[in-house]
Amino acid sequence: MRELKIGTSWVRGVVGDALTPELIVNFACAFGTWCEGGAVVIGRDTRRSSGMLRAAVTAGLLSAGCEVIDLQVCPSPVVSFAVRELAAGGGISITGSHNDARWNALKFIGPDGALLNAVRSEELLDVYHGSPFALASWEKIRSVSTEPSVPDRYLEHVLAVLDAPLIRDRRFRVAVDFCNGACGQITERFLEALGCSLFPVNEEPSGEFAHPPAPTPANMRQLGTLMRCFQADIGAAINVDGDRLGLVTASGDALSEEYTLPLAARTRLQRRPGPVVTNTSTSRMIESLAGELGQKVIRTTVGESHVIDQGLAENAVLAGEGNGGVAALPAGMTFDALVTLGLVLEQMAGNGESLTALVDRFPRFVMRKHEMACAPNLVYKVMDRFRRRYRGESPDCSDGVRVTRPDGWLHVRASNTEPLLRIIVEAEDPQRADAMLEEALTYARRMAYGQGGA
Repeated sequence: MRELKIGTSWVRGVVGDALTPELIVNFACAFGTWCEGGAVVIGRDTRRSSGMLRAAVTAGLLSAGCEVIDLQVCPSPVVSFAVRELAAGGGISITGSHNDARWNALKFIGPDGALLNAVRSEELLDVYHGSPFALASWEKIRSVSTEPSVPDRYLEHVLAVLDAPLIRDRRFRVAVDFCNGACGQITERFLEALGCSLFPVNEEPSGEFAHPPAPTPANMRQLGTLMRCFQADIGAAINVDGDRLGLVTASGDALSEEYTLPLAARTRLQRRPGPVVTNTSTSRMIESLAGELGQKVIRTTVGESHVIDQGLAENAVLAGEGNGGVAALPAGMTFDALVTLGLVLEQMAGNGESLTALVDRFPRFVMRKHEMACAPNLVYKVMDRFRRRYRGESPDCSDGVRVTRPDGWLHVRASNTEPLLRIIVEAEDPQRADAMLEEALTYARRMAYGQGGA
């Protein structure tokens, strides 16, 4: 089965299989048509296929009469910032994000700097599937330009979100694993501006990833091992396009990416009270933290565009997910690992506490996450069976099936980015979490493959 996923705000697939130059050119033509020939900012990550996709995207946009502003290799948050800063008609970030090197994707960004929401995505797909693309005549084909001042302006913007003088006074030692992605140069400048010493790991922007890109504890083992050698105050793993952050303590303990949102939220909410928006798969730690500070948490469908869109509708001050993605609204319109790292450093500087001490203040929940390969043609069948199985427990079916119980919750949903079922459970003790995971996993296997075993 060819692996292609078209979701809200992006098209993603395995390069050389379903993700072909022809497909990319057509989507770029559609996006250029949707932008009505306005300027479009593009940027890309370091993976080997991103240069090829950049050429296809550029051709499609130029053919639609757009001016192309090429930021070359840069993080997705910088593309988002540039769209707003330059008053462009939209942006495309060419990045497979947390997926392995086989995959790549186009992230479509609207004129407000946010990933396209559901309504705008439907408009784009209508253009792609049904409307004739705009075609510029030869004399109206525009140029490809760049904006070398964008990184400087972006850094000024990010530093304005933080209490930079407070952080500078602490002179933190920060170890960062870049996973050979797009964030090395901008992160070095960011930490230098905050008076921090940087100890880089896997900093060469080669696109030959030293490990899987997602900032999970399993992928932060190398960083954890090196922490004692660096004698660093904090370790950070930044996703290859700069949208997600994982954290490691000074003693080398790699934290679940679920800690990133509540750690950033404490700083943000103390300075700017307001609602927090997250998805239905994120740990209850965020409710604990927000309740402590007298603020509410609103949950919505999984996916950055859904979370940001709901955050804007609710006048939220923070939006994020349990995958390490966090956005400080309304200053930023996309998940931004540098802003998130800055918020955590500010919390450590303000309290004079270590990362370990900050984590110890959160309630102890046990979360289990599991992925099960599931062909797209079976997903709806499996999800329908789960809805029937749990109908007596009043499940939330807004995004898959989420069941809340007195001692925990479980959530089963189809991945937005890969041909997988994702099963997430959280409980107050390991035995209960394991039992709930086994319950859901066994049933999923039985429905998908006719198996009853564990």
